[in-house]
Amino acid sequence: MRIFIFLHVATMFSAVAASLGPAYVLGRIGRHADVPTIRRAFALNQPLAAAIGPLFTGGAILGIVAVFTNGFDPLAPWLLIAYVLVAAATFTGITINGPWLRRVTSLSAESPDGAPSAELTATLNDPKMHAVDWFDRIVILVLIFDMVVKPFSCADAPPASRRRSPRPPASPPGR
Repeated sequence: MRIFIFLHVATMFSAVAASLGPAYVLGRIGRHADVPTIRRAFALNQPLAAAIGPLFTGGAILGIVAVFTNGFDPLAPWLLIAYVLVAAATFTGITINGPWLRRVTSLSAESPDGAPSAELTATLNDPKMHAVDWFDRIVILVLIFDMVVKPFSCADAPPASRRRSPRPPASPPGR
């Protein structure tokens, strides 16, 4: 059932848009040191940030359903690569990105309007977050490559459940 492939892709695109788009915009806002804007932007992002986990989880579940309803080998190399990349992205999201967003939201609420506190400035300029930001972008690009190219696999061959048996040669006319 190819509908599950579509639902998986649509959900994952939504999850990526909800996570990377605001992360880019919030990072740009944070660099300008305008505390009221930082406060508002990060507060407005909270409902969207809360949707990121469920979107990625739903997309992963739909991906697993798509694997089995479309006859893909769940241990195909391209899927094993995808599992590792998703696990890495999930780990950084839970242990680094989420806590950083909550910390900036909290510190901006406590910071005076005129200038960011030293702690807020340090959090916004954390070099680890800049590295994680690039890591997330690279993981998404590698995942897209993996899903499209399906490296180390016979991607051109249809799944076993959809292979057709060869047709017998047609008889020439008049025989």
